[in-house]
Order: sequence, then C-alpha cells, then structure tokens
Amino acid sequence: MTPKGSTPRVLRFVSLLLRAALCAELVSVTPLGGLGGGAHIRVKGVARIDAHAGLAGGKLVVSGTVTDDEGRPAAGADVSLGLTRGLPGGPSAPLGSARPEGCTEANKPPALDGSERIVLPGDASGRFCVRLTLPKDRYTADLEVRATGSLDGTRLEMPLDLALRPATLRFDPERPVLDLDDDTLDIEVVASTEEDGVTAPAAALWLGLSTETGAMLGGAMTGSSGHARFSIPTARLGPPGRGELRATFAGNGDWGPTAHAIPVERRTRVDLLVPDLNGGRRPIGTPEDGIAIPVVATAHCTRSGCGAIPTGIVEARVGDAVVGAATLDRGAARVLVTFAMTDPTDVSVRLRYGPDTPWFRAAGETTLIQPLEGPSAWRRWPLALAGVAAIGWLVIVRIPRQRVRPASPPSKLRTSRRGPVLEVVGETTSRGWTGHVIDADERTPVVHARVSIERPGFERREVVACTTTDDQGKFVLEPTDPLPGDELSAEAPLHALLRSPLPASGDLRIALVLRRRALLDRLVSWAHRRGKPFDLYADPTPAQLRRAAGADLGVVRWATAVERAAYGGGVVDEQAQGEVDRLAPSELAEEIAPHAREEVSLPRPKHPRR
Repeated sequence: MTPKGSTPRVLRFVSLLLRAALCAELVSVTPLGGLGGGAHIRVKGVARIDAHAGLAGGKLVVSGTVTDDEGRPAAGADVSLGLTRGLPGGPSAPLGSARPEGCTEANKPPALDGSERIVLPGDASGRFCVRLTLPKDRYTADLEVRATGSLDGTRLEMPLDLALRPATLRFDPERPVLDLDDDTLDIEVVASTEEDGVTAPAAALWLGLSTETGAMLGGAMTGSSGHARFSIPTARLGPPGRGELRATFAGNGDWGPTAHAIPVERRTRVDLLVPDLNGGRRPIGTPEDGIAIPVVATAHCTRSGCGAIPTGIVEARVGDAVVGAATLDRGAARVLVTFAMTDPTDVSVRLRYGPDTPWFRAAGETTLIQPLEGPSAWRRWPLALAGVAAIGWLVIVRIPRQRVRPASPPSKLRTSRRGPVLEVVGETTSRGWTGHVIDADERTPVVHARVSIERPGFERREVVACTTTDDQGKFVLEPTDPLPGDELSAEAPLHALLRSPLPASGDLRIALVLRRRALLDRLVSWAHRRGKPFDLYADPTPAQLRRAAGADLGVVRWATAVERAAYGGGVVDEQAQGEVDRLAPSELAEEIAPHAREEVSLPRPKHPRR
C-alpha cells in the first residue's frame, strides 16, 4: 500500500528527473559525425590487459601490456595484482612473503598494497612486469586496472599452475584490420614457453580461435615450430565493426591453460547502385526543380553472408560542384540533385559514398548520365497567376479603412521575426531568476525549453546553472554569483538559440523564434543586404532567390535547403538547422555564430525546481 499523500511526491520527483535528463540531453547531445551546432561529448576509452606468465630462475614472472580499446598503449597505467590459491574465490595468497621485484632496472619497483595485492607500475609503453617467489601450487591471478580520467577500468583473471609448464600465445602477425571482402582469412598463432630466460616452441598443443562473442572459429594443433594455422571463412568473423580475436589453450597434464586476445576491426567496401538506370542513363529531369536519384548502398561482404547495412551519406557531383547529398537510411537514400541549367543537354553525375565509420570504405564512384529538360512555359503559369493574386491582395489590404484597432497588450515584448527577444519584466532584491519562455510569433508557452547561465572560456563555455521550462513555459534559475561576461541562453528543440548578456536578478520574459522561421528570416535579411538581383522582392522566397542566383551553385544549394526545411513538413531541430547553416554564404558566418551551440562544460547535475 502507498501511504496517503505520497503519490504527488513521487510524481513530482519523477518529473524533476525527466526535466534534468532533458536539460542534460539538450546540452550534451551532438549530431552524428560532429556536425556543426552540437556540443562535443568526450567518451572515455576502455582499458585492456594482455598478460602472460612464465618461470625464470625458479620464479614466477607475470608480465603484459595495458592498451585502450583501439590498441594504443596506456602509458603509465598501474596494474593491481592479487593471487588466490586454486580457483577464483579461494584463499588469498600472502604476497609480502613472495618477495616481489621488478624485471628490469628501468621498471619502477612494485609496491605492496596491503598484504594481498601488489601495484605494478606501467611504463610509457603500457608494459608491466613482476617476479614472485611462490611455492608450487595452483593459483588464480587477479589483474586490475583502475579507472583514470581517460580510461575505464577492467579486470582479468588468469589461472596459473606452477606444477605445469607455462605456455604463451601470440598472433603472427598481429592483424588489427580484417578484410571481410575476401572469402577466407588465414590466421597463424604461435605457442612458446620460456624457462630460465630461454624461449622454446610449444608443440602438440590444441588451440582454439574465437571472436569477442565467444563464437568458435576453429581449432588447430601446433607443429614442431609452435605454429598453428587457421583458415577461417570471413562470413564467420562477424559483421563489420570493432571486435576481438582470442586464441585459447585449455591445458593438459603437462601444460597449464593460457589465452591471448587482440582487438581487431572488421572492414568491407560499399558499392552504390542506382536501380532506375537503363544503359547507364536515367529518365529525363529538370535540375531547377530538383531531380530525385534513388541510390542503394550494398556492403561487399554481403555476398558471403555478413548481413551488414551501410551507413553514411551519398554525395552527387557535377564537375567539381556538389549538387546534392542525402543520408543513408536502412542502406538506401534519395539524393535530390539541384543546379542551374545553361542549356538542355546530358550531364554526367558522379555519386560518391561517404562513410561515417572506419569499417565501411568507398569502393569507388558511380557515374550516370542524366538527360536534362528545361522548365515548360505552361508550368510557369500557376506561378504567374499566384504572383498576380498576391499583388492584388496587397493592394486591397493597403486601402485605408476606418476601423477601431484593439489596444496593444501592456507587455513590451516585441514579436518581430528578426530574432529572439529577452525582456526584463521586473527586478527584485532576491537572488535568482524566474520567468516565462514563449513563442515570439504565436505568444504561446514554449514547453521543455532549456534556460541556462553560461560563462565563456578559452576552450569552451561553462554552464553555471541550468533548468527547463514546465508545461506553462515557466522556469526558475538557481541563484549564482555572476561574473563579468556571463550570458543567459535559451533554446528549445524546435526554437532557435538566444544568447544575451546576463541581466540582474529578476523576472524575465523570453521570446524564442522557431528554427524554420529563423532560417527564412536569415535568407530574407541576406538578400536585402546583398542587393541586386536578390532584393527584387520585399520578402523573397527561397525559389525566387534560387532563380536570381543563376549559376551561383552555392546560393542555389543554400536556398534549396532553406526551402526544404521551411516548407518540407519535416522536423527542424538543432541538427537540421545546423545542416542548412553549413550551406549558407560565407559572409553569414558572424551572423550564424551567436546562434550556434558551442562546446560546453557541464556543471554538476542539480534537480531543477519548479
């Protein structure tokens, strides 16, 4: 039974958690591929331990390396070593009496961490090594790398039997990249043993080879040279991406068990196919209206059953100019090609694949012939009629009429389409900021808008305080000690970013403009500043600006992107706005910069309060 009166408290707590998560998401999430407009996320790597054990001079030698998940040495990473007798979970072996010592004078000496663990310092190459004097018995070595600022920690348990001969495995050669486009892949593993500083091959050992999922790839026996050869069908290696190859020996009456793993990256080529080609030619189209080219991307390894679906983008070029691009969705894309046509003739269009991960590679360009057709004169009649109707409407509405206009609302908030507006409604002696966030044109509350105080720095902006609006568009910012240069920022998933100098504590009213409207306003403002032939209309549409651009393909692509975002019916969020802004003329860079999300440093999370 839930105590009476506790339900509202639970709902309030859940609401606070959701608002905090939304706040963190708006600040932290960045579009795939590092597209402009998003904050960067620094992701920690994962430590990996590759350890070996052997006997030298009657002493147990435990050595190995620490790397990250991409195979780079973890310089200076310390390894904590513990020993238990028998299987994991058995009694701990006292290491103080084992007389631990370093393997070389260049290594820092190991240090006792209590009576049951030893800290093994790593060198600049991530290597560690220790010599131990132990009675012959069965042990389990517990190796641990603790988390650091750049690496997540990891642990490795390694069985040891000092009564059995130790074997060491390695790949020859180590292949960090596996090409899935081949039918089969040959892999060699070498088994050896080291006693009293002498390395010898370990023959007649049955080795197994597996992937990171534990799927067995095959088995082979080592020969007199200690080599075991595996011939693996690439379809069994797994899909493209990062993985692992692991060689194992289960042990026998003479040899102790051992294993060795290396990180690998499975790669494949990607081919582009245009389904509606007929002898290399496509159906006729009009480039000024946009020509949609369907494209299917196929991973080369699918013929051997890898089942990979490529991701990334497809880019279309005419000559050296990019005339269209689209993102792959489930291995397919629809590239809308737009450019100014000088004369109706055939053009050669080159399609190029751009991967978004290193394990997909472009197989080459796909070239097609696109026949062109000029716009029909009949197709311009609707546009002409619409223009006449618009002029007539403007004339009618400008005729003076005697009518009583309603009084303006008492608020001083402007609803201009030129950008977001911040207004201080009233100052207060108490510390902190409260207020409302509304839509600048509809004057309706903006729900789940993020309001924060940011402090510019040399490399990034620090978020000093952060909150989100409730269902009525209200917000409360925690009191903080402002510094010169602090700014107040506000944005919502569908509303453009506002950034303004931080006002004094008080009640604020913030008006935000929809991102799709901000793109249109920026286009109109640019046309007026640029002058002829772009300022022939009071409020030029993207189509009018595109026609005025003529052969200026950069302006044509930008106007087309604005038109799709504003009138295409899709969601225009931060990522979509950033994709359009990247196509804008270079002279708009200073205008776009204040409205682009920069890299920020997040504060310690706080529960926003209503």
